[in-house]
Amino acid sequence: MKDSELLFKLKKLFVFSLFALIFVGVGILLASGLKWSFSSGALQATTSSEDPRRGVDQFFGSTNELLLGAESPFVMVAEKVSPAVVNIRAEKVVKGDFFHDFSPFDDFFRRFFGEMPERKPSTQKSQSLGSGFIFREDGYILTNNHVVSGADNISVKLSDGSQHKAEVVGLDKDTDLAVLKINAEDELPVAEFGDSDLLRVGEWVMAIGNPFPELGLDRTVTVGVVSAKGRGNLNFGPENTPQYQNYIQTDASINPGNSGGPLVNIHGEVVGINSAITNPTGMKFNIGIGFAAPVNLAKSVIPDLIEKGKVSRGFLGIGFQEIGRNTADALDLPSAEGVLVRSVQPGTPADKAGIKTGDVITGFNGQKVVDGQKFRMMVAEAGPGQKVSLDILRDGKKLSKKLTLADREKFLSVTEAKPSEKEEREQWLGLEVDTSTRELAAQLSVRFHPGVMVLEVGAGSPAEQAGFHSGDVIVKINNQKIEDLDDYQKTARSLKEKKKAVLFLIYRDGEPLFIAVKP
Repeated sequence: MKDSELLFKLKKLFVFSLFALIFVGVGILLASGLKWSFSSGALQATTSSEDPRRGVDQFFGSTNELLLGAESPFVMVAEKVSPAVVNIRAEKVVKGDFFHDFSPFDDFFRRFFGEMPERKPSTQKSQSLGSGFIFREDGYILTNNHVVSGADNISVKLSDGSQHKAEVVGLDKDTDLAVLKINAEDELPVAEFGDSDLLRVGEWVMAIGNPFPELGLDRTVTVGVVSAKGRGNLNFGPENTPQYQNYIQTDASINPGNSGGPLVNIHGEVVGINSAITNPTGMKFNIGIGFAAPVNLAKSVIPDLIEKGKVSRGFLGIGFQEIGRNTADALDLPSAEGVLVRSVQPGTPADKAGIKTGDVITGFNGQKVVDGQKFRMMVAEAGPGQKVSLDILRDGKKLSKKLTLADREKFLSVTEAKPSEKEEREQWLGLEVDTSTRELAAQLSVRFHPGVMVLEVGAGSPAEQAGFHSGDVIVKINNQKIEDLDDYQKTARSLKEKKKAVLFLIYRDGEPLFIAVKP
C-alpha cells in the first residue's frame, strides 16, 4: 500500500472518530439535564426533568388552581341577587259546596230518616306560592299577576327568614305583572335592573326563585342561556295568557313556584321576570323551554302600577292579522311586513279616521310595522290621548291617517258591559263571521265560495270543540241556506235557545263538509 493511500485512510478514520465523539458528548449533555439559556428574555430550553404540564398551565392555570383557586362567575351573580329574591304566599277564600266526604252521622240519618241532613256551603282557603324580588329600597316588589291576583292575604318571606304582610300596589293582567309593597324596619337588599334589549341569543342567564315551594326549595339558582327573544302568540290558558307578549325564552330551569322571580345576566342585572313554562307532554315541570317577561316591558308599566294601580294603554279599535307570503302575493304587496285590518269596531278612533277592512298598516308614528306583535306594543305604549299617524296601503295606494288614541281599558269596559246585539249574534257558538267575498278569501288565503266566512273561532267554544277553522265558509245551517251575514244572523237568532246540536254545511278548501255543534 502506498503511503498516500495510508494517510488518506487515517484521515478518514480520524474525521469519523471526531464526529462520533461530538455526538456522544451532545447526548451526555442532554441526558444530564443541562439548560440552555440566554439573558434578556431569550429562548429557554426545558429538559425532561421539569413538569410536562407546564406548557398547558401557561395558558389555563395549574390543575390545582382550576379545582381549588378559581371561582365560577355565577357565584358572584348568585351572591349579589339572591338576597333581594323573596318568597310569596297568596291566600284567598273560595266559597262553594265544599262538604266532607264522610260524617259519622251519615249512616244514622239514612237508616232512620231515609235522607241526609241539609248542609250549608262552606268556604276554603286557596293558596298560591311564587317568587318575586325587591327593586326599590322602600319595599317595592315585582312579581307576576297570576301569583297574587284575587288574593285576600299576601305574605312575603325575605332572605333573612323574616315574614312581612304585603299589599297589592298594582296589577296588570295584560302583561302578567304586579307590584307589591312591604314595610320593613331594616334596610332591604335590591336587585338592579338591566337592559333586556341588549340581550343576545346564546348569552348566559340565571334564574332565581322558589321552585316546588311545597318542598321548601327557597332561592334555588339555575343556569342556562337565552334560547330566543321576542316570543309571542303563546297560550297559557284563558286566565293566564297575557295580551302583550315579548318573551325571552331560556333553557335555565323554571319550575312551578319560580313565577315572579328574576332572570339575571352574567353581570347580576335583572333582564327578565320568570313567568311561564311550556311542556308538550302536558306535565307541569320544566323541560328547558321557559319564558320570562323582558324587564324593559316591566319598566314601562311600573310607574303606572305605582301611581294608579293599573296601566293606561292606547287603543285603536281594529282587529288585525299577520300577513303571510300568500296573502302578500294575493294583495300585490312588496313584502309580508305590516298588519292586515280584518275588522274595525264602530265608534273607535280607527273607525272615525276612516280605516277600512282590507287596509294594510305599514307604519305607526314614523316607525315601520314589521308584525302584529310589535304593532300591538307600539299602540299600547303610545298611550291614551296621543295623536298618532298611520301609514296605510289601500288598493295599491299609499295613504296616511291621523287620529287620537283612546284609553283601552275604558273603551273595553264600556263595550264589555254593553255588548251590541250585532256582536252577540256574531259570536254565536264562538264564531265570528262576515259575508264571504273574494277579497276576504284572499286575505285568509282560502278558496272563495259564496256564504258566510268564519273569521275567528273562540278558544274553548262549542264551535272550536266541533272542529271549526278560520276560513271555513258556512252555506247552510240546519238546512237553511246562508248567502250573507243577514241570513246568518236571522238563523242564529231563531236557533239561539236551541238545546239540540246544530248542523252546519261548510266549504273548506273547496270541499263540502258537515259539522254538528252542540250549544
